[in-house]
Amino acid sequence: MLWQWQLAMLCLLIIQPSSSRSEESTESGRFFTEIYKRNLKQIVELRNATVEPCEDFYAHACGNFGRLAEAEEPEDALPPFLYNKQDRMEFFMAQHANFKTLPGKLLSQLYAQCKARREQHVLRPAPRISHWERMLQQLPFLARHEHALAFWPFLPYQWQRLQLDGQLNWVQLAAQLAAHGVPTLLNIYFAQHTIYVASIANLPCPTLQGFRQSLGVVLQGRHSQVSRIVAHEMRVLCRGMRGELPQTAAEGSSTESTTAAQQQLELDSNTMDYFHYFFAQLNFTEQQLSEARKLPLDVARIGQMWQVLRHTEPRIVLNYVLWQAQQQLLYTDCFALAQEFERLLHVEYWQWHVFRSQLQRDVAFAMYQLHTTRFQQLRRSKLNRRDWYGYLLPQEVERRELQVARLLLSHAQHYLNLSEHELHYGQLQLQPHSFYINLLQVRQAQLRHSFVSPFVDADDVQQPAYFLRHFLHFVQLTLQRPMYHYYATQGLELWRRSRLLEDTDGYYTALDCLERQTEQHYDVALQHIYRPLAYHEVDEVFKFYRSFQAALRDYRFWLQGERFLFAEQFVLQFFGLDEHRVLFYAVAQQLCNRQDEIFAAQLNRGYMNLPEFQAAFNCSGEASMNPAAKCMINQCEKLTK
Repeated sequence: MLWQWQLAMLCLLIIQPSSSRSEESTESGRFFTEIYKRNLKQIVELRNATVEPCEDFYAHACGNFGRLAEAEEPEDALPPFLYNKQDRMEFFMAQHANFKTLPGKLLSQLYAQCKARREQHVLRPAPRISHWERMLQQLPFLARHEHALAFWPFLPYQWQRLQLDGQLNWVQLAAQLAAHGVPTLLNIYFAQHTIYVASIANLPCPTLQGFRQSLGVVLQGRHSQVSRIVAHEMRVLCRGMRGELPQTAAEGSSTESTTAAQQQLELDSNTMDYFHYFFAQLNFTEQQLSEARKLPLDVARIGQMWQVLRHTEPRIVLNYVLWQAQQQLLYTDCFALAQEFERLLHVEYWQWHVFRSQLQRDVAFAMYQLHTTRFQQLRRSKLNRRDWYGYLLPQEVERRELQVARLLLSHAQHYLNLSEHELHYGQLQLQPHSFYINLLQVRQAQLRHSFVSPFVDADDVQQPAYFLRHFLHFVQLTLQRPMYHYYATQGLELWRRSRLLEDTDGYYTALDCLERQTEQHYDVALQHIYRPLAYHEVDEVFKFYRSFQAALRDYRFWLQGERFLFAEQFVLQFFGLDEHRVLFYAVAQQLCNRQDEIFAAQLNRGYMNLPEFQAAFNCSGEASMNPAAKCMINQCEKLTK
């Protein structure tokens, strides 16, 4: 009896953990199943079954778009095609109040205060004040001169009457703004223990009318000639700094010794004061400054700009510096904050608070592996470098460090480290109803953080920020517009930008062949498919054809490499699809309701010349989408396969 009792308890202990694991996997699978099911359901519902795919594929794949877009039930409605930025903006606006990390809360507060600037309470309507008046009230280094700056922009008689020569120092003001992330005269930025000094790449210099319009609210009630005079002065200054005007004799003689080969800035009293004020605001220690590398970029241009400033009336320079600050802090679209502080936003997203209710992180990894083809290029390059090893030991080639989840986790641990961000942003004390000073505090903290952080180029495919950004954006797109293989088109775009598509001979061959196809098949019934194409349209068809072939190869490579083919077939068959057809639908449906005449021709002419399309849809010899003579097929590639 004792032996039987011990055996029963042992079985109970074994069963309990396995059942809890089962519940966890069921819970994780539930989210995946719902999204997966919804994606496939929308692909099927978008199709118009009355149009044969081999007669007009675009009309077949997108036939029910209008009906689904106007569905009565919100869950059944299909949102219109949204660009990635619009999807991200809607998600951010809906979720920013739910952010839980310190970086996320900072960004959420900034966004809420940005939006509240234009709000007015009904019960206690306060007088609406202008953007410039708010800046004067909230920024300490402007507030101390609020009385004088109320008359900005200044004319010569105002400058003399108010005796501003001793009060307002344009060097000090420009340096203070730059130290708070508002560069006006120099662009000083940091990488790990390195200081870069550069000229502002695109120094703002609108037309006279542009200057006058931007000053419209500030100069309201003043004489119309004031805006003309001030705009003319600022335009002459900025054009001189950009090198668009001939130098005066005094400026030319002082810059004769400055050549492009010089690597040291000419530190006159103005530049010395500028750097003194700038670094004093950032509170760097003397040791940090002495040990940091200093790298001036384009010394000749910086020298030319400061020579122009040296010979310009201080009043005009101050007007221009304040105008730049006013323009940079306008924020007509508050979502720009999410783009400016994207790294803070991604730190918040990486903690998964706002995604967890809809999607598990491990499921998102699996879906990203499924949808994107970028990582398959990395895998294929690994295989190509070790062909014999890959063929002999295929499982070893698929080792863990090549998996998307492991790759992203290692990058995020370094780039989106929450503890590091809390260390650098934890001292910030945001003030209520003070958007501008809070914004400049966060910008200043971002500058200081960059001084101790390695430089990251977010557009470099070898950098962690690139992969993390696209993964997190993919998750939002999945939740905002859940279509199966949505991100397959990202692989398509990758190939469209690739140099591998630059083929002059191929383009001219396609141009000639597509023209002959139009002549042979064009009639009234088929004009929507075989209409004549302009030269630029042929170029788009050619690039679409080549890039889709590459994306299709990536997708098939993924199926083989991940041993996913059986599961893919099993699920897709339930919805009347298969792995050969799904990518054709996925790519086509990204173009639904977008300039139908243009994209229908591009997509149909590309697909009808693809042997893979004919094989996937078994088009008969008489079908409109199956011309007897195919274009753009590289015979050399066919022979080598």
